[in-house]
Amino acid sequence: MTNQRPAYNLNPVQLNPRERHFLQLACSELTYVQIADQMCVSPRTVDGYRETLFERFSVKSRVGLALWAVRTGLVTP
Repeated sequence: MTNQRPAYNLNPVQLNPRERHFLQLACSELTYVQIADQMCVSPRTVDGYRETLFERFSVKSRVGLALWAVRTGLVTP
């Protein structure tokens, strides 16, 4: 059995300021409800950001999103 990493989409991507803010908050210990509150948006809007970034970065979970953000340098650990 080989130890392979997931095939993340590591291409540079332009994020709008709201997506970048969401990504930074998603890489914290805040819940999605707390993220929505901090961003002054509804939880459904946060769901939309999450799903858009999952698709754009080819990830399937919040952990995958955080790993992608760290690996590409968009968020520092």
